[in-house]
Amino acid sequence: MTTYRLLYETPAEREDDVVAALWELGTSGVQVVAGAGGSVRLEAYFEEPVPAGVEEVAGAVLTGREVVPAEDWLASYRERARPVTVGERLLLDPRDPDDHGDGQPEPAAASEPGRLTLRIPARAAFGTGSHESTRLVLELLEGMELDGRRVLDVGCGTGILSFAALRFGAAAAVGFDLDPAAPFHARVNRRLNGFAPREVALFAGTLAALRAPRPGRRFDLALINVIPEEIRPDLVALPELLAPGAEAVFSGILGVFGGRVERDLVARGFECVEAREAGEWVAFRMRWRAREVGSGASAP
Repeated sequence: MTTYRLLYETPAEREDDVVAALWELGTSGVQVVAGAGGSVRLEAYFEEPVPAGVEEVAGAVLTGREVVPAEDWLASYRERARPVTVGERLLLDPRDPDDHGDGQPEPAAASEPGRLTLRIPARAAFGTGSHESTRLVLELLEGMELDGRRVLDVGCGTGILSFAALRFGAAAAVGFDLDPAAPFHARVNRRLNGFAPREVALFAGTLAALRAPRPGRRFDLALINVIPEEIRPDLVALPELLAPGAEAVFSGILGVFGGRVERDLVARGFECVEAREAGEWVAFRMRWRAREVGSGASAP
């Protein structure tokens, strides 16, 4: 798949708006390069096909387009990867055992007194814990009572959120992703972290693949670290899978759109329990108002 680097110039005061617009268009990443005379230069990356609208981003001028040579972008990261702490209780080990194919033993999982370790090698799927939107979900999970709960992981990526929920006491998780490669990476990580398939079920697909379960088998918690536009069509079906009093954590939301997303979720029958921010991102811990479902009301 071809990757393109699009070069933009924008006034410094419009930087946040332009970056937000590029994320809305589906960029896989934006790098800010210092400009001159009160302006900044942005490098935005898009996979082929490049979406319509990239040439007319409000507040910015497109100054160039380049093909990016194919490269293992994670290789240099893996070489420098070191275990990192998240919140008060987690330790993430991103070292990749496959990088030690030189006859050396596989690196042992890192450990630290009082912390729970997750091994999430930096490979192709999203979610090693380095991104702020993922860390927001992990920090919110840390403060929740998860003992015995059933978890639905929407857009599971590497499976990191499912695994963290289990480490924090959840009974079982089901994770899925539109990226057909993601569940394969997540299954490798499942084995690496010592979880059984019955504890974490993983598949490629959409929410529509899940039938509404029996009342006693519905999910107590949904984890949704997905750009809002990608999950909106599934939101109508989500409540059918949730148990009375269930909660949902929504992340992957740029702060500039946080108010709009929160209002949308409230209109669909959720109430906000907690909001947390990190950098440009915001996450919401929401509770599903199950009594409305029981009275015959449905989400818009």
